[in-house]
Amino acid sequence: MIPLSEEQRFGDGQDNYLQGMRQAAEAARQFGSAAGGAGAAGAAGSAAGEAAANAAAATVKAGVEAGKAVSGIAAGTAVGGPWGAVLSAAWSLRHTLFKILIFICLFLLFIIIAVVSLPSIVFNNIFHTDPSTVDPNGPTEVSANFDDLSAVVSDCIQAGYDAALARVDQIIADGGYDYELSMEALVNNALVSADYDTCYALAAYSASMGQRGTTKADLQSKLNAVADQMYRVTYEVKEAQVPAESGEDTDEAGEGSDSESEEEPEMETVEYVVCTIHPFDQSVILDAFGVDVDATYDQFSITYGEAILNMSNALKMTMYGTASDGSVPPISDAELNLFLASLDCSGKRKELMRCALSLVGRVPYFWGGKSAPGWNSEWNTPKLVTSAGSSSTGTIRPYGLDCSGFTEWVYQTALGVTLYDGTWNQWDATHAITEEELLPGDLGFMAVPGTVPVNHVLLYAGEDVDGNKLWVHCASGTGVVLNSPDYVTQYRRRNDVDLEGDLVPAALDVEEAGASG
Repeated sequence: MIPLSEEQRFGDGQDNYLQGMRQAAEAARQFGSAAGGAGAAGAAGSAAGEAAANAAAATVKAGVEAGKAVSGIAAGTAVGGPWGAVLSAAWSLRHTLFKILIFICLFLLFIIIAVVSLPSIVFNNIFHTDPSTVDPNGPTEVSANFDDLSAVVSDCIQAGYDAALARVDQIIADGGYDYELSMEALVNNALVSADYDTCYALAAYSASMGQRGTTKADLQSKLNAVADQMYRVTYEVKEAQVPAESGEDTDEAGEGSDSESEEEPEMETVEYVVCTIHPFDQSVILDAFGVDVDATYDQFSITYGEAILNMSNALKMTMYGTASDGSVPPISDAELNLFLASLDCSGKRKELMRCALSLVGRVPYFWGGKSAPGWNSEWNTPKLVTSAGSSSTGTIRPYGLDCSGFTEWVYQTALGVTLYDGTWNQWDATHAITEEELLPGDLGFMAVPGTVPVNHVLLYAGEDVDGNKLWVHCASGTGVVLNSPDYVTQYRRRNDVDLEGDLVPAALDVEEAGASG
């Protein structure tokens, strides 16, 4: 988790608890009903929260009508209904008394929601829901505690990645394979898709402990115990022809003859290994905490899987003001390989699809979001939307990509080829093709640029079993998704770029010699 920069903080940055209340309100509104179905505490929280919101809204409305409010609404307001009216208006007043009133109105509700719907490890130190595990030296602000725990999860995942790299080195050493060729051929899918969700990990851990006895040290210990299982490594052995390493013959004067110097160097066959580091295995999180997602969660009449998802989404709503994912499940490594194997296209086009599909369910939509090739550690961390022209402009959202940022990222990451920024520039960098000519990796547009207020660009991914065209794209409200939208009307292909070749290690004459796992 990367702390918010000065430009990304609310107001003057002095009311951290109010910020937490504002964001928690939406969690209460969205997930209160689900928690309410679990017991009387949840129902009481939902009813009391709505009543508190309506009463506070009336107070704020009266203040506004009396001319006490300023016209501006606080940047970052992402909640709706009475909660949004209360909190955004109260923040706009910039008056401590009103902030205190709102805090009091929501404090009891927030305690209930923290106990029922939010991971205890994040909120225990603030609200002492489990006094036996309170860390007197730990953070006492929600954002600081979340950052601290996010760093723990990130460090453990990094340890897993380091273990995968060590496994690659061990495979090369044990087989006596050529090190340089092997490292050049390394397929590192871990860098393209950092498939782990901090909020999900914290929710899974808290649920596994029944919301009691959670500690940072225990979380770290359990994650580190499965570090070597986080990134699976497979490999296949291949051969290449390289110049033989032998000394040059010399005559009695110590100089090579002219005939020998003009001869082609001798070649020899060497073995190298193509190792693949697979994306992070999300199921390892559940294994680390001994969670059976189908078992009944003791506190409620729901499964552990449902409880974890509710806690995870509630935490995202609290920290970010929106649930950035959960509705779009990531594509597993096995599913991705099966999909790629089903495609009848070139290796370059398959590589475009591999990179594109690796972000499904893992990267949210962010207006104006662009990124350099490879996995961006800032994805899914809260940032201020600064690009104009969207209803999300001026709000805090989990960082991700917009539609053209996604297609540009895919081409840059897979092939080192640019499509340029923006749908208009990507239109100009491509030429028209017919619907029948579509191949995986080609682009689709919602409309001709300039004919709609906001255009959309997608990547063609083939057809499903029913013959429906599949498109992978970064959609507003959901993020990167694979589906079959019916609004694609224009079909385009990148200019002056050969997409029909296959990818092989550079400058190698490769012959497959066999495979092992």
